[in-house]
Amino acid sequence: MKKSYLLSILVAIANTLQGQYYYIIGLQKGNPGNLNPDLEYPVGGGLTTGWTVIHDGNAVSGPQWSSVRSIPFSFSFNGNPVTHYKVSTSGILTFDTAATSLPPYGRLTLPNSGVPNNSVCITGISSLEANDKIVTKTFGTAPNRQHWIFFTSYSSNNSASCFTYWSIVLEETTNRIHVVDQRNACASSLFSVGLQVNSTTVIMVATSPNLTSKAQTNPAPDDNEYYTFIYGTQPQRDAAGATITTAGILALTQAPFTISGTFGNLGSATITKATVNYSINNGPAVSATLTNLNFQPLTIATFNHPTTWNPGTAANYTVKMWLSGINDQNDQNNANDTITKVINVVPALTQRRPLMEVFSSSTCAPCAPANASFKALMDQQPPDHFTVIKYQMSWPGTGDPYYTPEGGDRRTFYGVNSVPNMQIDGGWNQHAGQATQAIIDQFRAVPSFVNINATSTRNGQTISAQINVSPVANLTGNIRLFAAIKETQTTQNVKTNGETVFYDIFKKFMTPSTGQVVTNLNAGTTQTFNLSYTFNGTYILPPNATQPVNHATNHTVENFNNLRVVVWLQDMTTKQVLQSTQATLSMVGIDEVESKVIKIYPNPTKDQLNVDLKSLTDFNKIQWKVLHVNGQVLMNGSETADAKLTLDVSSLPTGLYILEIGNGSQVLRSKFQRL
Repeated sequence: MKKSYLLSILVAIANTLQGQYYYIIGLQKGNPGNLNPDLEYPVGGGLTTGWTVIHDGNAVSGPQWSSVRSIPFSFSFNGNPVTHYKVSTSGILTFDTAATSLPPYGRLTLPNSGVPNNSVCITGISSLEANDKIVTKTFGTAPNRQHWIFFTSYSSNNSASCFTYWSIVLEETTNRIHVVDQRNACASSLFSVGLQVNSTTVIMVATSPNLTSKAQTNPAPDDNEYYTFIYGTQPQRDAAGATITTAGILALTQAPFTISGTFGNLGSATITKATVNYSINNGPAVSATLTNLNFQPLTIATFNHPTTWNPGTAANYTVKMWLSGINDQNDQNNANDTITKVINVVPALTQRRPLMEVFSSSTCAPCAPANASFKALMDQQPPDHFTVIKYQMSWPGTGDPYYTPEGGDRRTFYGVNSVPNMQIDGGWNQHAGQATQAIIDQFRAVPSFVNINATSTRNGQTISAQINVSPVANLTGNIRLFAAIKETQTTQNVKTNGETVFYDIFKKFMTPSTGQVVTNLNAGTTQTFNLSYTFNGTYILPPNATQPVNHATNHTVENFNNLRVVVWLQDMTTKQVLQSTQATLSMVGIDEVESKVIKIYPNPTKDQLNVDLKSLTDFNKIQWKVLHVNGQVLMNGSETADAKLTLDVSSLPTGLYILEIGNGSQVLRSKFQRL
């Protein structure tokens, strides 16, 4: 009934003498209490305003103390009130502000004679450059504020090439101390985290002074982990609820459902027996006793309730889950027992079309084989199964000439710091060359609860789109609509990585780059959005990414016939893309879409249309469509690319039509007449 893994909820044991503190780490990733939303960047390099610099960095010759700072609310350390602190560039915050000795750089084992009494320690960090600053900021409102002391862009392993970001957080009312592991560039870096009350009373995080950082390079708080030091006596029995893992939207046709949740053992005793419970809409508890457990104090566990839930109708349901009867005794901390989730049961699902956002550059050597592998995979897919868009980035070197600041906004949103990289539906975070059929099928199999249909038109340099968003369930949260214009094929942004043709290249957002807020996403109600964007001026090829195109005066569109509109709906809190599509192109000027590559005969024709495919050397598999001049698809199919394709068009009324030949990455068109 339980799967256990060593991720969270570590209970502390003092290295020398059991003190008055114990510690846990967060049940979920992120910042403690989620009060601090700021992105983690250097001062002057992207860090949000409002932070106060208390040490200006560049302490290369040795550690230095900051000035003495006041705590902006009442706070106690080790049961005694404290009002001020100071911080060393070696990672020590001390409430003993009269201390003069400076703790050295390097990882320390506590107790350490160089560390003042009444100190919080993150050692293994150092201030070796001008960017290595200590800043402070207070978040929240009384009586639940947090005062953050942030070591921003610090050096680790005594090396300026390995940046690391950590914070010490003082919490009002609870008097808890959090040490937050935020960003780390070098996986080999080691640290030491703990508290030193005096020469005999200390507490260190397990594995210190050889503690590895769990954070990566994402500047958003999403991947942060933290250690919380609590003054008092650790309870023996404390099963804390983390999250209900059953999906938030379910299809009634797939009932019954398993209610699952994760719990942490914050107590000092191993849990060998417990009762797992859930309730629906505050109804009677559904309970089951689990025995022969081995739920260690150092673990977090997932529990699947053995009794499934079978809702009778589609509706919103409030589901609660908790553990009780811990080792046949009461839980000693009921405040954290119960987890709650509103689950929306809908009549049916809709097919998901995953969005693949690729981050690449023509100056990135590994990007070339990654893009080639990805294209080969996409060539095998039906054209309406997936949506692809590529953002060219501003590095390595001088970056791609088709870099745009709006593409940079997407890079910042996801915390992408290396290329190649690909986000699938707002997650995955690998690179495109690592994608496999099994992986993309897995994303396509995830249920969706909203349909998006879109059409686009082009009139000269103006692109317009009509987008219909139709939920099959009530959707809530910070949900935004994105519409982006891409060029299906470019060749002018060649640089140093060997690529000569680039596919699905982002050009411009029609919405803000942060998306357009969408509300009232209710089941059965369609919302329509009409968007338009005009590319200004004439084509320009920027020399590199340091001088990106100024869209107020110029554009980088090589062929306006190759522009397409990509649309998606995204939850900005979870980053999950809820649905995507590529707008169907409605033809407004037949001459604008004429391709000299496709040879068709006879033209005009009465019954059969022959298509010569000899020149399409990079088309291994084709998808073809016959369209009315208004863009309506009248016939379609797919074939293995051969020398000739013969279509029976005898059933079409007399008139003009468009033949469209595509391979998933590019589309060619030619007009013909049916007599």
